[in-house]
Amino acid sequence: DWTALPDDATLHLFARLGYRDRAALAATCRAWRALAASPCLWAALHLRRLDPAAAATLAPRCAPHLRSLRLAGRAAAEAAPFLRAAGLRSLRLSGCRDLTDAALAVLAARHGGLAELHIGPDPLDRISSDALRSVALCCPRLRCLRLSGLREVTADALADLARHCPLLHDLAFIDCLVLDEPALAGLTSLRFLSVAGCQNIKWATASASWAQLPSLTALDVSRTDVSPGAVSRLISHSTTLRLICALNCASLEEEEAHSPAAFANSRGKLVLTINRTISKYIAADAAPLCPDTAVKDTVVFDECRSSSGKRNGVSQLITWLEWILSQSLLRIPESNPHGMNQFWLDQGAALLLTLLKSSQEDVQERAATTLATFAVIDDENTNVDPARSEAVMLEGGIPMLLDLARCSRESLQSEAAKAIANLSVNPKVAKAVADQGGIAILTNMAKSVNRLVAEEAAGGLWNLSVGEEHKVVSARCCF
Repeated sequence: DWTALPDDATLHLFARLGYRDRAALAATCRAWRALAASPCLWAALHLRRLDPAAAATLAPRCAPHLRSLRLAGRAAAEAAPFLRAAGLRSLRLSGCRDLTDAALAVLAARHGGLAELHIGPDPLDRISSDALRSVALCCPRLRCLRLSGLREVTADALADLARHCPLLHDLAFIDCLVLDEPALAGLTSLRFLSVAGCQNIKWATASASWAQLPSLTALDVSRTDVSPGAVSRLISHSTTLRLICALNCASLEEEEAHSPAAFANSRGKLVLTINRTISKYIAADAAPLCPDTAVKDTVVFDECRSSSGKRNGVSQLITWLEWILSQSLLRIPESNPHGMNQFWLDQGAALLLTLLKSSQEDVQERAATTLATFAVIDDENTNVDPARSEAVMLEGGIPMLLDLARCSRESLQSEAAKAIANLSVNPKVAKAVADQGGIAILTNMAKSVNRLVAEEAAGGLWNLSVGEEHKVVSARCCF
Protein backbone atom coordinates (compact mmCIF):
# COMPACT_ATOMS: atom_id res chain seq x y z
CA ASP A 1 0.00 0.00 0.00
CA TRP A 2 1.89 3.04 -1.30
CA THR A 3 -0.36 5.42 0.63
CA ALA A 4 0.97 3.89 3.86
CA LEU A 5 4.44 5.31 3.20
CA PRO A 6 5.61 7.98 5.67
CA ASP A 7 4.96 11.49 4.40
CA ASP A 8 8.64 12.38 4.23
CA ALA A 9 9.38 9.33 2.07
CA THR A 10 6.48 10.16 -0.24
CA LEU A 11 7.65 13.76 -0.53
CA HIS A 12 11.13 12.54 -1.45
CA LEU A 13 9.53 10.40 -4.16
CA PHE A 14 7.54 13.38 -5.47
CA ALA A 15 10.68 15.52 -5.55
CA ARG A 16 12.40 12.97 -7.80
CA LEU A 17 9.63 13.11 -10.40
CA GLY A 18 8.92 15.49 -13.25
CA TYR A 19 5.92 17.83 -13.11
CA ARG A 20 3.69 15.63 -15.26
CA ASP A 21 4.33 12.56 -13.12
CA ARG A 22 3.71 14.56 -9.95
CA ALA A 23 0.37 15.73 -11.30
CA ALA A 24 -0.59 12.18 -12.27
CA LEU A 25 0.22 10.85 -8.80
CA ALA A 26 -1.57 13.74 -7.11
CA ALA A 27 -4.74 12.78 -8.95
CA THR A 28 -4.82 9.26 -7.52
CA CYS A 29 -5.99 9.99 -3.96
CA ARG A 30 -6.68 12.79 -1.47
CA ALA A 31 -3.62 12.03 0.64
CA TRP A 32 -1.25 12.40 -2.28
CA ARG A 33 -3.12 15.45 -3.54
CA ALA A 34 -2.47 17.11 -0.21
CA LEU A 35 1.19 16.11 -0.22
CA ALA A 36 1.62 17.39 -3.78
CA ALA A 37 0.70 20.84 -2.49
CA SER A 38 3.52 20.81 0.09
CA PRO A 39 5.57 24.04 0.07
CA CYS A 40 8.88 22.19 -0.36
CA LEU A 41 7.74 20.98 -3.81
CA TRP A 42 6.93 24.51 -4.96
CA ALA A 43 10.11 26.30 -3.95
CA ALA A 44 11.55 25.93 -7.46
CA LEU A 45 10.00 25.66 -10.93
CA HIS A 46 11.59 25.05 -14.33
CA LEU A 47 9.08 25.45 -17.17
CA ARG A 48 9.57 25.54 -20.93
CA ARG A 49 6.11 26.94 -21.53
CA LEU A 50 3.97 29.28 -19.49
CA ASP A 51 1.05 31.50 -20.44
CA PRO A 52 -0.99 33.90 -18.27
CA ALA A 53 -3.82 31.39 -17.80
CA ALA A 54 -1.48 28.62 -16.66
CA ALA A 55 0.40 31.05 -14.42
CA ALA A 56 -2.85 32.18 -12.78
CA THR A 57 -3.76 28.53 -12.14
CA LEU A 58 -0.39 27.87 -10.50
CA ALA A 59 -0.41 31.11 -8.52
CA PRO A 60 -2.24 29.83 -5.39
CA ARG A 61 0.55 27.29 -4.82
CA CYS A 62 3.47 29.37 -6.09
CA ALA A 63 2.67 32.74 -4.56
CA PRO A 64 3.76 32.02 -0.98
CA HIS A 65 6.53 29.50 -1.63
CA LEU A 66 8.29 30.01 -4.98
CA ARG A 67 11.92 31.10 -4.60
CA SER A 68 13.60 29.97 -7.84
CA LEU A 69 12.11 30.14 -11.34
CA ARG A 70 13.54 29.10 -14.72
CA LEU A 71 11.60 29.88 -17.88
CA ALA A 72 12.20 29.60 -21.63
CA GLY A 73 10.86 32.07 -24.19
CA ARG A 74 9.56 35.61 -24.19
CA ALA A 75 5.93 34.53 -23.74
CA ALA A 76 6.81 32.60 -20.59
CA ALA A 77 8.81 35.53 -19.24
CA GLU A 78 5.91 37.91 -19.81
CA ALA A 79 3.56 35.48 -18.03
CA ALA A 80 5.79 35.20 -14.95
CA PRO A 81 4.18 38.13 -13.06
CA PHE A 82 0.86 36.23 -13.08
CA LEU A 83 2.45 33.70 -10.70
CA ARG A 84 2.36 36.46 -8.05
CA ALA A 85 5.58 35.09 -6.55
CA ALA A 86 6.51 38.09 -4.46
CA GLY A 87 9.10 36.06 -2.58
CA LEU A 88 11.03 35.07 -5.71
CA ARG A 89 14.80 35.20 -5.20
CA SER A 90 16.22 33.69 -8.40
CA LEU A 91 14.95 34.23 -11.96
CA ARG A 92 16.66 32.62 -14.95
CA LEU A 93 15.34 33.18 -18.47
CA SER A 94 16.47 31.67 -21.77
CA GLY A 95 15.29 32.04 -25.36
CA CYS A 96 14.24 35.65 -24.71
CA ARG A 97 15.72 37.38 -27.75
CA ASP A 98 12.54 39.45 -28.22
CA LEU A 99 12.20 40.54 -24.59
CA THR A 100 11.47 44.27 -24.39
CA ASP A 101 12.41 47.01 -21.95
CA ALA A 102 8.82 47.19 -20.75
CA ALA A 103 8.60 43.45 -20.07
CA LEU A 104 11.89 43.42 -18.14
CA ALA A 105 10.84 46.48 -16.15
CA VAL A 106 7.59 44.73 -15.14
CA LEU A 107 9.49 41.61 -14.10
CA ALA A 108 11.81 43.69 -11.93
CA ALA A 109 8.95 45.68 -10.39
CA ARG A 110 6.92 42.56 -9.52
CA HIS A 111 9.91 40.73 -8.03
CA GLY A 112 11.71 43.34 -6.00
CA GLY A 113 13.33 40.76 -3.72
CA LEU A 114 15.39 39.19 -6.50
CA ALA A 115 18.93 38.23 -5.56
CA GLU A 116 19.77 36.59 -8.92
CA LEU A 117 18.74 37.55 -12.45
CA HIS A 118 20.13 35.60 -15.42
CA ILE A 119 18.96 36.18 -19.01
CA GLY A 120 20.75 34.40 -21.87
CA PRO A 121 22.47 33.01 -23.82
CA ASP A 122 20.34 34.46 -26.65
CA PRO A 123 21.17 38.14 -27.30
CA LEU A 124 18.88 40.75 -25.77
CA ASP A 125 18.67 42.87 -28.92
CA ARG A 126 15.72 44.94 -27.70
CA ILE A 127 16.93 45.64 -24.17
CA SER A 128 18.48 49.05 -23.54
CA SER A 129 20.21 50.57 -20.55
CA ASP A 130 16.86 52.03 -19.48
CA ALA A 131 15.70 48.54 -18.53
CA LEU A 132 18.97 47.96 -16.70
CA ARG A 133 18.31 51.09 -14.66
CA SER A 134 14.81 49.80 -13.84
CA VAL A 135 16.32 46.57 -12.55
CA ALA A 136 18.73 48.54 -10.37
CA LEU A 137 15.95 50.69 -8.92
CA CYS A 138 13.49 47.85 -8.28
CA CYS A 139 15.84 45.11 -7.03
CA PRO A 140 18.08 46.55 -4.29
CA ARG A 141 18.92 43.07 -2.93
CA LEU A 142 20.45 41.95 -6.21
CA ARG A 143 23.63 39.92 -5.73
CA CYS A 144 24.11 38.35 -9.16
CA LEU A 145 23.23 39.86 -12.55
CA ARG A 146 24.11 38.04 -15.79
CA LEU A 147 22.85 39.34 -19.14
CA SER A 148 23.73 38.40 -22.73
CA GLY A 149 23.93 40.43 -25.92
CA LEU A 150 23.03 43.91 -24.71
CA ARG A 151 23.51 46.62 -27.32
CA GLU A 152 24.96 49.10 -24.85
CA VAL A 153 25.67 49.40 -21.15
CA THR A 154 25.94 53.07 -20.28
CA ALA A 155 27.70 54.85 -17.44
CA ASP A 156 24.32 55.97 -16.02
CA ALA A 157 23.05 52.38 -15.86
CA LEU A 158 26.23 51.21 -14.11
CA ALA A 159 26.05 54.16 -11.71
CA ASP A 160 22.49 53.15 -10.77
CA LEU A 161 23.63 49.58 -10.13
CA ALA A 162 26.42 50.88 -7.91
CA ARG A 163 24.07 53.24 -6.05
CA HIS A 164 21.04 51.00 -5.54
CA CYS A 165 22.52 47.46 -5.44
CA PRO A 166 25.21 47.53 -2.74
CA LEU A 167 25.20 43.71 -2.44
CA LEU A 168 25.94 43.08 -6.14
CA HIS A 169 29.08 40.92 -6.26
CA ASP A 170 28.65 38.87 -9.47
CA LEU A 171 28.18 40.73 -12.76
CA ALA A 172 28.31 39.35 -16.31
CA PHE A 173 27.75 41.23 -19.54
CA ILE A 174 28.22 38.51 -22.18
CA ASP A 175 28.64 39.49 -25.87
CA CYS A 176 27.83 43.13 -25.18
CA LEU A 177 28.40 45.55 -28.06
CA VAL A 178 29.28 48.72 -26.12
CA LEU A 179 30.39 48.86 -22.50
CA ASP A 180 31.50 51.86 -20.46
CA GLU A 181 34.70 50.47 -18.95
CA PRO A 182 35.57 53.20 -16.39
CA ALA A 183 32.05 53.20 -14.94
CA LEU A 184 32.42 49.56 -13.91
CA ALA A 185 35.03 50.68 -11.41
CA GLY A 186 32.22 52.29 -9.42
CA LEU A 187 30.78 48.90 -8.49
CA THR A 188 33.11 48.43 -5.56
CA SER A 189 31.26 45.36 -4.24
CA LEU A 190 32.13 43.26 -7.32
CA ARG A 191 33.99 39.99 -6.74
CA PHE A 192 33.25 38.28 -10.06
CA LEU A 193 33.12 40.02 -13.43
CA SER A 194 32.66 38.58 -16.92
CA VAL A 195 32.88 40.55 -20.16
CA ALA A 196 33.27 37.45 -22.35
CA GLY A 197 32.66 38.11 -26.03
CA CYS A 198 32.31 41.88 -25.55
CA GLN A 199 33.42 44.06 -28.44
CA ASN A 200 35.04 47.49 -28.62
CA ILE A 201 36.56 47.39 -25.13
CA LYS A 202 39.37 49.89 -24.61
CA TRP A 203 41.71 47.57 -22.76
CA ALA A 204 44.17 50.18 -21.53
CA THR A 205 41.34 52.03 -19.80
CA ALA A 206 39.62 48.84 -18.65
CA SER A 207 42.71 47.26 -17.09
CA ALA A 208 43.64 50.46 -15.27
CA SER A 209 40.10 50.93 -13.93
CA TRP A 210 39.26 47.35 -13.02
CA ALA A 211 42.57 46.79 -11.23
CA GLN A 212 41.32 49.30 -8.66
CA LEU A 213 38.19 47.32 -7.77
CA PRO A 214 38.80 46.57 -4.08
CA SER A 215 37.16 43.12 -3.97
CA LEU A 216 37.59 41.77 -7.50
CA THR A 217 38.53 38.08 -7.21
CA ALA A 218 37.95 36.66 -10.70
CA LEU A 219 37.68 38.13 -14.20
CA ASP A 220 36.51 36.49 -17.43
CA VAL A 221 37.75 38.03 -20.69
CA SER A 222 37.22 34.97 -22.92
CA ARG A 223 36.52 35.49 -26.64
CA THR A 224 37.72 39.10 -26.57
CA ASP A 225 40.67 40.94 -28.13
CA VAL A 226 42.28 41.56 -24.73
CA SER A 227 45.96 42.41 -25.09
CA PRO A 228 48.86 40.78 -23.24
CA GLY A 229 49.70 44.19 -21.81
CA ALA A 230 46.24 44.56 -20.29
CA VAL A 231 46.50 41.15 -18.62
CA SER A 232 49.95 42.02 -17.29
CA ARG A 233 48.65 45.29 -15.83
CA LEU A 234 45.79 43.50 -14.09
CA ILE A 235 48.24 40.96 -12.65
CA SER A 236 50.61 43.67 -11.45
CA HIS A 237 48.18 46.25 -10.11
CA SER A 238 45.25 44.30 -8.66
CA THR A 239 45.85 43.21 -5.07
CA THR A 240 42.75 40.99 -4.83
CA LEU A 241 42.54 39.28 -8.23
CA ARG A 242 43.12 35.50 -8.08
CA LEU A 243 41.89 34.22 -11.45
CA ILE A 244 41.70 35.46 -15.05
CA CYS A 245 39.85 33.23 -17.52
CA ALA A 246 40.92 34.02 -21.10
CA LEU A 247 39.77 31.24 -23.41
CA ASN A 248 39.95 31.80 -27.18
CA CYS A 249 41.76 35.14 -26.96
CA ALA A 250 43.90 35.35 -30.11
CA SER A 251 46.39 37.95 -28.82
CA LEU A 252 47.18 35.97 -25.69
CA GLU A 253 47.56 32.73 -27.63
CA GLU A 254 50.00 34.40 -30.02
CA GLU A 255 51.95 35.77 -27.08
CA GLU A 256 52.18 32.30 -25.51
CA ALA A 257 53.24 30.80 -28.85
CA HIS A 258 56.21 33.20 -28.97
CA SER A 259 56.89 33.06 -25.24
CA PRO A 260 55.59 29.90 -23.52
CA ALA A 261 56.49 31.36 -20.12
CA ALA A 262 54.20 34.37 -20.64
CA PHE A 263 52.08 35.02 -17.54
CA ALA A 264 54.01 32.31 -15.67
CA ASN A 265 55.17 34.83 -13.07
CA SER A 266 51.64 35.91 -12.22
CA ARG A 267 52.11 36.65 -8.51
CA GLY A 268 49.81 33.88 -7.31
CA LYS A 269 47.15 34.65 -9.91
CA LEU A 270 45.89 31.97 -12.32
CA VAL A 271 45.63 32.88 -16.01
CA LEU A 272 43.63 30.23 -17.89
CA THR A 273 44.02 29.97 -21.68
CA ILE A 274 43.41 27.20 -24.22
CA ASN A 275 47.16 26.56 -24.37
CA ARG A 276 47.16 25.40 -20.76
CA THR A 277 45.57 22.20 -19.47
CA ILE A 278 43.06 23.96 -17.26
CA SER A 279 42.41 21.28 -14.64
CA LYS A 280 46.12 20.46 -14.27
CA TYR A 281 47.04 24.13 -14.13
CA ILE A 282 44.52 24.81 -11.38
CA ALA A 283 45.72 21.75 -9.47
CA ALA A 284 49.40 22.70 -9.86
CA ASP A 285 48.71 26.22 -8.64
CA ALA A 286 46.00 25.22 -6.19
CA ALA A 287 47.73 26.79 -3.20
CA PRO A 288 46.06 30.18 -3.72
CA LEU A 289 42.72 28.47 -4.39
CA CYS A 290 42.66 25.56 -1.92
CA PRO A 291 45.27 26.31 0.73
CA ASP A 292 44.30 23.40 3.00
CA THR A 293 43.75 20.75 0.32
CA ALA A 294 46.06 18.50 -1.69
CA VAL A 295 44.39 18.66 -5.09
CA LYS A 296 44.56 16.08 -7.87
CA ASP A 297 43.97 17.43 -11.36
CA THR A 298 41.45 14.68 -12.19
CA VAL A 299 39.08 15.85 -9.45
CA VAL A 300 40.19 19.44 -9.02
CA PHE A 301 36.67 20.89 -9.23
CA ASP A 302 35.35 18.39 -6.67
CA GLU A 303 38.27 18.98 -4.31
CA CYS A 304 37.99 22.75 -4.46
CA ARG A 305 34.30 22.51 -3.57
CA SER A 306 35.15 20.54 -0.41
CA SER A 307 34.37 21.73 3.09
CA SER A 308 37.92 23.04 3.43
CA GLY A 309 37.46 25.05 0.25
CA LYS A 310 34.19 26.51 1.49
CA ARG A 311 35.93 27.96 4.53
CA ASN A 312 38.24 29.85 2.20
CA GLY A 313 35.52 31.06 -0.16
CA VAL A 314 36.77 28.69 -2.85
CA SER A 315 33.46 26.92 -3.39
CA GLN A 316 31.93 30.14 -4.71
CA LEU A 317 34.93 30.74 -6.96
CA ILE A 318 34.77 27.24 -8.45
CA THR A 319 31.01 27.53 -8.91
CA TRP A 320 31.58 30.77 -10.84
CA LEU A 321 34.36 29.17 -12.91
CA GLU A 322 32.09 26.26 -13.86
CA TRP A 323 29.45 28.71 -15.07
CA ILE A 324 32.00 30.75 -17.03
CA LEU A 325 33.55 27.69 -18.67
CA SER A 326 30.15 26.33 -19.67
CA GLN A 327 29.33 29.65 -21.35
CA SER A 328 32.59 29.89 -23.29
CA LEU A 329 32.69 26.23 -24.32
CA LEU A 330 29.13 26.57 -25.62
CA ARG A 331 29.99 29.63 -27.71
CA ILE A 332 33.33 28.54 -29.14
CA PRO A 333 32.02 25.75 -31.45
CA GLU A 334 29.55 28.21 -33.03
CA SER A 335 32.40 30.03 -34.78
CA ASN A 336 34.71 26.97 -34.91
CA PRO A 337 37.88 29.11 -34.63
CA HIS A 338 41.12 27.88 -36.16
CA GLY A 339 43.43 25.97 -33.86
CA MET A 340 40.82 24.66 -31.44
CA ASN A 341 40.83 21.02 -32.57
CA GLN A 342 43.75 20.01 -30.36
CA PHE A 343 42.14 21.78 -27.41
CA TRP A 344 39.00 19.67 -27.76
CA LEU A 345 41.03 16.47 -27.98
CA ASP A 346 43.47 17.26 -25.18
CA GLN A 347 41.12 18.73 -22.60
CA GLY A 348 37.88 20.15 -24.01
CA ALA A 349 35.96 16.87 -23.96
CA ALA A 350 37.17 16.08 -20.44
CA LEU A 351 36.20 19.56 -19.23
CA LEU A 352 32.69 19.18 -20.62
CA LEU A 353 32.28 15.87 -18.81
CA THR A 354 33.48 17.51 -15.60
CA LEU A 355 30.82 20.18 -16.05
CA LEU A 356 28.18 17.48 -16.48
CA LYS A 357 28.76 16.71 -12.78
CA SER A 358 28.16 20.29 -11.68
CA SER A 359 25.48 20.98 -9.09
CA GLN A 360 24.26 23.87 -11.28
CA GLU A 361 21.44 22.77 -13.58
CA ASP A 362 22.15 25.32 -16.30
CA VAL A 363 25.84 24.36 -16.34
CA GLN A 364 24.92 20.70 -16.80
CA GLU A 365 22.56 21.54 -19.66
CA ARG A 366 25.05 23.76 -21.47
CA ALA A 367 27.72 21.07 -21.15
CA ALA A 368 25.35 18.49 -22.65
CA THR A 369 24.41 20.93 -25.43
CA THR A 370 28.09 21.51 -26.25
CA LEU A 371 28.77 17.77 -26.30
CA ALA A 372 26.00 17.54 -28.90
CA THR A 373 27.52 20.23 -31.12
CA PHE A 374 31.30 20.37 -30.73
CA ALA A 375 31.90 17.10 -32.62
CA VAL A 376 29.60 18.00 -35.55
CA ILE A 377 31.63 19.28 -38.51
CA ASP A 378 28.86 19.26 -41.15
CA ASP A 379 25.37 20.24 -39.97
CA GLU A 380 23.61 19.41 -43.23
CA ASN A 381 24.90 15.84 -43.42
CA THR A 382 25.39 15.40 -39.65
CA ASN A 383 29.00 14.37 -40.05
CA VAL A 384 30.98 14.20 -36.83
CA ASP A 385 34.68 14.41 -36.15
CA PRO A 386 35.71 10.83 -35.25
CA ALA A 387 38.49 11.88 -32.89
CA ARG A 388 36.31 14.30 -30.92
CA SER A 389 33.42 11.87 -30.52
CA GLU A 390 35.80 9.10 -29.47
CA ALA A 391 37.46 11.45 -26.96
CA VAL A 392 34.11 11.70 -25.17
CA MET A 393 33.82 7.91 -25.17
CA LEU A 394 37.36 7.35 -23.91
CA GLU A 395 36.85 9.85 -21.07
CA GLY A 396 33.86 7.84 -19.82
CA GLY A 397 31.23 10.18 -21.22
CA ILE A 398 28.75 7.57 -22.52
CA PRO A 399 27.60 6.22 -19.13
CA MET A 400 27.40 9.77 -17.80
CA LEU A 401 25.14 10.88 -20.66
CA LEU A 402 22.97 7.77 -20.30
CA ASP A 403 22.54 8.49 -16.58
CA LEU A 404 21.48 12.06 -17.33
CA ALA A 405 19.06 10.80 -19.97
CA ARG A 406 17.23 8.96 -17.18
CA CYS A 407 16.95 11.93 -14.82
CA SER A 408 13.62 13.60 -14.02
CA ARG A 409 14.49 16.97 -15.60
CA GLU A 410 13.12 16.93 -19.13
CA SER A 411 15.31 19.82 -20.29
CA LEU A 412 18.44 17.86 -19.35
CA GLN A 413 16.96 14.65 -20.77
CA SER A 414 16.55 16.22 -24.19
CA GLU A 415 20.07 17.69 -24.25
CA ALA A 416 21.61 14.38 -23.13
CA ALA A 417 19.61 12.49 -25.77
CA LYS A 418 20.74 14.93 -28.46
CA ALA A 419 24.38 14.49 -27.43
CA ILE A 420 24.02 10.70 -27.53
CA ALA A 421 22.33 10.91 -30.95
CA ASN A 422 25.01 13.11 -32.52
CA LEU A 423 27.95 11.23 -31.04
CA SER A 424 26.41 7.91 -32.15
CA VAL A 425 26.92 8.86 -35.79
CA ASN A 426 30.38 7.45 -35.12
CA PRO A 427 29.96 3.63 -35.30
CA LYS A 428 32.44 3.07 -32.46
CA VAL A 429 30.46 5.36 -30.16
CA ALA A 430 27.19 3.78 -31.32
CA LYS A 431 28.50 0.37 -30.29
CA ALA A 432 29.51 1.70 -26.87
CA VAL A 433 26.06 3.24 -26.38
CA ALA A 434 24.35 -0.01 -27.33
CA ASP A 435 26.66 -2.14 -25.19
CA GLN A 436 25.88 0.00 -22.14
CA GLY A 437 22.10 -0.29 -22.44
CA GLY A 438 21.54 2.87 -24.44
CA ILE A 439 18.97 1.35 -26.81
CA ALA A 440 16.57 0.50 -23.99
CA ILE A 441 17.05 3.92 -22.39
CA LEU A 442 16.43 5.80 -25.66
CA THR A 443 13.44 3.58 -26.49
CA ASN A 444 11.86 4.47 -23.17
CA MET A 445 12.58 8.17 -23.76
CA ALA A 446 11.03 7.99 -27.25
CA LYS A 447 7.70 7.26 -25.53
CA SER A 448 7.89 10.50 -23.51
CA VAL A 449 4.92 12.86 -23.67
CA ASN A 450 7.47 15.67 -24.00
CA ARG A 451 7.80 16.10 -27.77
CA LEU A 452 11.37 17.44 -27.63
CA VAL A 453 12.60 14.53 -25.50
CA ALA A 454 10.84 12.00 -27.74
CA GLU A 455 12.27 13.53 -30.93
CA GLU A 456 15.86 13.59 -29.65
CA ALA A 457 15.56 9.99 -28.42
CA ALA A 458 14.16 8.91 -31.79
CA GLY A 459 17.14 10.56 -33.48
CA GLY A 460 19.47 8.59 -31.25
CA LEU A 461 17.73 5.31 -32.09
CA TRP A 462 17.98 6.13 -35.79
CA ASN A 463 21.74 6.68 -35.56
CA LEU A 464 22.17 3.50 -33.53
CA SER A 465 20.31 1.50 -36.17
CA VAL A 466 23.26 1.68 -38.59
CA GLY A 467 24.56 -1.56 -37.05
CA GLU A 468 22.71 -4.70 -38.13
CA GLU A 469 22.98 -6.25 -34.67
CA HIS A 470 21.43 -3.13 -33.15
CA LYS A 471 18.46 -3.10 -35.53
CA VAL A 472 17.13 -6.32 -34.05
CA VAL A 473 17.60 -5.09 -30.48
CA SER A 474 15.95 -1.75 -31.31
CA ALA A 475 12.98 -3.50 -32.86
CA ARG A 476 12.52 -5.71 -29.81
CA CYS A 477 12.74 -2.75 -27.43
CA CYS A 478 10.23 -0.72 -29.43
CA PHE A 479 7.65 -3.46 -29.43
